[in-house]
Amino acid sequence: MSEITESFPSCDVDNEESTYSYQTYKTEPPLGEEILTKFENRSALAQDLNLLSGLPELCDIIFLVGEDKQPVCAVRAILAARSRVFRKQLYSHVPRRCSLKDTSPRSIKSSKPPNTIVVPEFEPSVFKQLIEYLHTGVCTLQPRTLFGLVNAADHYDVEELKQACINFVGQSISTDTVCHMLSNADRYIQYKSTKVLIQKVMEFIDRNGDEVLSLPSFSILPKHVVQLIISRESLAVSEVNKFVAVYNWSKSQYEKEPCLAINCDEKVVKLSDIVEGFLDYIQFHKIPIHYLMNEVRQSGAVPDTIIMMAVAYQMDPASIDVSKFSRSYSH
Repeated sequence: MSEITESFPSCDVDNEESTYSYQTYKTEPPLGEEILTKFENRSALAQDLNLLSGLPELCDIIFLVGEDKQPVCAVRAILAARSRVFRKQLYSHVPRRCSLKDTSPRSIKSSKPPNTIVVPEFEPSVFKQLIEYLHTGVCTLQPRTLFGLVNAADHYDVEELKQACINFVGQSISTDTVCHMLSNADRYIQYKSTKVLIQKVMEFIDRNGDEVLSLPSFSILPKHVVQLIISRESLAVSEVNKFVAVYNWSKSQYEKEPCLAINCDEKVVKLSDIVEGFLDYIQFHKIPIHYLMNEVRQSGAVPDTIIMMAVAYQMDPASIDVSKFSRSYSH
């Protein structure tokens, strides 16, 4: 074998199709001095391998993904080589040691792996990203699928992709993406990696609370996520803005879901019934009296008893024990 004694910086040449890389080496005796050049074209390899998922005739495994069971094709050998979880899932039924003499059709047929696997826990767009990365080493990270992808990477033990997703959070969180990220996170709330990302997102919201709570996209968040946000003591938002946010969220839910107007017992559900789920998280005694009377009371969304107690507390704090009316008053 020749020994490398000197290497020169690689030279990359870009064109429309791929990136070429050259690296030159110089060898020593016993072969004598000789110039060798290493040529790489990894991007072309990644592009060719990426075509596999779009050509079912070249694949040997089909995943039926999500609620609609959308088909995602792959090459099982590549998946097994890249993920120990896939290796166990796809080849655990095949004997690890087999004799070269045992090549009868019957023995081959008996060890044939399954051709179709159902994957209900991940969205098709997320699973396709995972499969693309395992085939090509390339994956485009994006905020709307980030929570799904980090958990898919964790589930299938693709550690470097998982870490890439976690690192990407800090770069991708903005007022344009934060609500969409949290909305998508709700689907994967049972996975441990979700907690890591949610903590990073919540820290962003704590710092940018007024702007986030006023976003139109705030209305797409699930109720329990809204409750989680406004209940945080570290959230830098006034109680007035909290009320406005939950009122607008409740109003948007009421307007876009006519079925909420009547429940199964034919009882009319009012807007105040939706707002009621947030009252314990708003410290009404910290809202100025003029706003309580002119805005909060006029909205009809808050019981008069809460408003009157908040007013009485501001007039004479010793006259009202607010802790027994709302958990938020005890803070």
